[in-house]
Amino acid sequence: MTPERPPALAGNFYPDDPLELERRVAALLESTGSGNPSRIDPDRIRAIVVPHGDMLRAGEVQATAYRILKTRRKPPGRILLLGPLHTGSAYGIVLPTHPSFRIPTGSFPVDRAAIRQLAAFAETLFSDESHEFEHSLETQLPFLMSLWGALPIVPVGYSDIPAHVLFRVLEPLMNDPETLTVCSADLSHYFSSEKATKLDRATVDRVLSGGEVDRIESCGAIGINALNHLAHQFGTLPSLLTLSHSGAATGETGQVIGYAAIAYTQPRQ
Repeated sequence: MTPERPPALAGNFYPDDPLELERRVAALLESTGSGNPSRIDPDRIRAIVVPHGDMLRAGEVQATAYRILKTRRKPPGRILLLGPLHTGSAYGIVLPTHPSFRIPTGSFPVDRAAIRQLAAFAETLFSDESHEFEHSLETQLPFLMSLWGALPIVPVGYSDIPAHVLFRVLEPLMNDPETLTVCSADLSHYFSSEKATKLDRATVDRVLSGGEVDRIESCGAIGINALNHLAHQFGTLPSLLTLSHSGAATGETGQVIGYAAIAYTQPRQ
């Protein structure tokens, strides 16, 4: 039997000590933050876009989205965890064979029924090598564990696949009201904070108006564009929760990575 995926980034992107990790996540979730999400109904959130930097740099922006989800009346049935692959070891829509993903504070069971459903599409393939060190998915797990414990997850990596194809494969899951989609994506890379702020504001404005994003503007562009297909087809509404960059946390503003948190909500009937 395939073993569970162990944590690859503990001690690097986030603390490896379980108590320290719990403390850090709790502090971020309890912070007031810089966003203004009061108008968002957490029970109508169908998807979020959050960054995948390390907890020091990206944690506050990540927490802006997870802070709202914490107030839901009940947890989702599963998490569709969607992120770009950075390893270059496989191309397409890439699934793991692992039965679970572990972090220092616990293990998430993989929803094998959902994985089998996705595996029926020709555009999907299995590659544990691609998931072995992938940070875009793992960096979300400490927050999800703090919110709801070991919910079933559907870990999906992607590389070099058209957004409309990704959406076609994922649409049955994305449109399932029991599924929360967590789309992991950073924005611009290695510009000055001043330039990044302007570039990322333009990118976010395009996302909010339903436009396409390219890979220079976001390493998670394909996933964001797939969410906008969901918005076009089913009427989910994107709202910006916060926009920032890594320099806001570190004070290093010469070369920053842009971060945004966006929520997609189901409109009232």
